[in-house]
Amino acid sequence: MTEIEPAGPAPSGPAVLDIGGGTGALLVIVPAALLHTEPEVSPEEQPDARTHTGVHERFLHGESLLVALFPSLSSGHWTLWGEGPCATMTIEIRDGRVTEVDWR
Repeated sequence: MTEIEPAGPAPSGPAVLDIGGGTGALLVIVPAALLHTEPEVSPEEQPDARTHTGVHERFLHGESLLVALFPSLSSGHWTLWGEGPCATMTIEIRDGRVTEVDWR
């Protein structure tokens, strides 16, 4: 049986990212409607190979925001699958970088 853990505030402190060597990270700022959800991404050419992450409250850019963090994705084009009020979009993950998307 799979248990779903509520997506509350993230623990204090910085997030750990695994980027470089062909991988980057994705930080998605989401609207309040996506709290307690798990946004999904997949490589653009493999729509069935989805991975998900929880939405957590984090302090970013001087304010408290709801974010979904994908800490290590292969470089290339990815699909961020639409959910609630947010539309599906294609994003580019660059090696050694954090791609930021504001989905609000």
